Amino acid sequence: MFYVNLILLPVVGAFIGWITNLLAIKLLFRPYKSYRIWRWTLQGVLPRRRYELARCAGEVIEREVLSVDDILQRLREREVPERAASLLREAVRQAVLKRVPGWVPAGVKKTLAEALSDLVGDYLPLLVTALVDSFGEAMKKEASLGQLVEEKLNAFPLEDLERIVFTVARKEIKHIEVMGAVLGGLIGGLQALFLLLLRLTGATGF
Repeated sequence: MFYVNLILLPVVGAFIGWITNLLAIKLLFRPYKSYRIWRWTLQGVLPRRRYELARCAGEVIEREVLSVDDILQRLREREVPERAASLLREAVRQAVLKRVPGWVPAGVKKTLAEALSDLVGDYLPLLVTALVDSFGEAMKKEASLGQLVEEKLNAFPLEDLERIVFTVARKEIKHIEVMGAVLGGLIGGLQALFLLLLRLTGATGF
């Protein structure tokens, strides 16, 4: 019976380590709602602190990752207004060619389309830059990027967030579970070795 216990110690330790890590991972999200059990409140870590975490995430993203000024600076770069002008110029040209009555000579129609598209192309970059500046100032006054991120995170369903996390990090989560079993097994094995040494040295009554 003693040697059976020696074998069971690492097995039980591995099971306890695995189930403990599994429960710890599950308790990040579950339960979604708060349950009162005598003096304790049972609720998942993320559901319980979602508003605080969303606020912190928004602040960190705006301060360290991406700010409104960064977005506006990117939109002000030369290729963005020029790309917008090129797309709209072609759209105007095609619209004129399609909408001008058929009795208008093709040469006149083409000249008119080219003239209007060139006019749009000349002034649109300035208009895009002005719109970006106006939008940026309005955005800074009404809400910061961090607030927008916070609102989006608060509105995101916890069920979907849990599903995404467990889908993306499936291998890492499995690794954590396995490591729990390995560590639990090692601790159980050390306990078994300690008991065996005590038995061999006669320091125990086993």
